[in-house]
Amino acid sequence: MGKKLGSFVFGAIAFALLMVPAPLGASDRHEAGAQLSLQSGPAASTGPRASQARPEPQAARLHAVRYFVEFRSRTGFYGHTYVVYGQIDSRGKRTDVRYAGLYPEGGPVGFMLGHVLPVPATVEAVQDDLTDPVTEAYLRILTVEEFAKITAMIHRLRANTQLWNALLNNCNDFAAELAQELGLRTPSTLLIPEVFISELREMNGS
Repeated sequence: MGKKLGSFVFGAIAFALLMVPAPLGASDRHEAGAQLSLQSGPAASTGPRASQARPEPQAARLHAVRYFVEFRSRTGFYGHTYVVYGQIDSRGKRTDVRYAGLYPEGGPVGFMLGHVLPVPATVEAVQDDLTDPVTEAYLRILTVEEFAKITAMIHRLRANTQLWNALLNNCNDFAAELAQELGLRTPSTLLIPEVFISELREMNGS
């Protein structure tokens, strides 16, 4: 009886030793920590604290600044294409609004001469861009990266001498270059501005 009891006790101790988990190695600790982190993250939390923490990311998104570019055409001799770009605040109001487009310098003489030869041009907004009625518009909401791309391109164009020609490098070409920087498809730049903007919108969707 004593031998049997001793064998039983020894077997029970050996079984208990086998059930004790082995020490975690470095990789095991990393994996266990990752699993614990997943289990104890916000998705697994309960109680009032979890319900209070959830709205924060949504609130942050609602108050985040967004960016935009709007390709426009306006009235004129046969119209003009330009862009408006800037930020949209949490209330949907446009802020830090800027204008850019390719326009011949030299007044009516420069404009008419530009139908024959390339003439010096400006990338700055002209007064008519701010006052003349808009005939077509195509709005795009941009990511931070996209906004940085077109802003940098406009800065480069402003820093270098630009030439305008009705056939070779007109206001539509300027808008098309910006649109292509955003990965958009562009129609022929020989269209009148109103039709150019309309087709740009049709080709790329709202």
